[in-house]
Amino acid sequence: MLRDFLQSLDPDEDSLLSELSKHITDEMLAEIAQTDYGQDQEQHLAPLRLLRDKGTFVEPMEWSPCEVLELVRNSEPDDSPAADRVREHWLRAFACAALFRAKEEPYSYTADPASPSFTLSRLLESLEALPIDFTRNAARLLASMMLHSDLDTEDEQTVYYGVGLLWLALHLSTPPSDQELIGLAEWIVCREEEIHRTRWWAFDRWLLGIGRDPPPSRWEQLGRRLTSLNLSRRSDRLQGWVSLIGEQLAGDVCN
Repeated sequence: MLRDFLQSLDPDEDSLLSELSKHITDEMLAEIAQTDYGQDQEQHLAPLRLLRDKGTFVEPMEWSPCEVLELVRNSEPDDSPAADRVREHWLRAFACAALFRAKEEPYSYTADPASPSFTLSRLLESLEALPIDFTRNAARLLASMMLHSDLDTEDEQTVYYGVGLLWLALHLSTPPSDQELIGLAEWIVCREEEIHRTRWWAFDRWLLGIGRDPPPSRWEQLGRRLTSLNLSRRSDRLQGWVSLIGEQLAGDVCN
């Protein structure tokens, strides 16, 4: 059962933000606070400090601090000079983790105009660029978000969560069993197919078509990374599922 597997990952919506926050300095918070051309910097800074130090938001949160968190989430660290990139990935990872925390209870923040899959693609990229491994914390976050979702809903975002979790789970220092990962992969593929059938407007690309995410997409890059993983120590069946999902996501095969 998928829910049993998610529970086995020790789901927690707070741990990723909490661990990232330990590496966010006052200077980094000030940089986030002035992202909107310096507008209302002090108004943003106080709730950002509370978020870093206590892991809590003060409502209303649409402007302070979520406006600047969304702007940082939208940033492109790899377009910056090499000397700045790691710091900017720290900022973006923190912003993405905070926005995901805001989505959950007790805040249920829905004012973010971006889809969760947009935030997740950037979170995964930034975590990979950091010098500290947050894989387990990120997996716990996605497990929690999936458990708080209706896994039978027509919401394609849960499928994106599943793909992100599959990527993370394959990188855990103590990875789940092949059978558990096969169960997750089967759910991803079956759920995408079921949703795709109901959407006459979906274009002909696996997952991207139901997510209104036309190429080029960050998720295509993740698909290519999935297909390039060395899974020689895993079962042939798991290797087949991971290759299928990676190839479909990258657009290397036809539906």
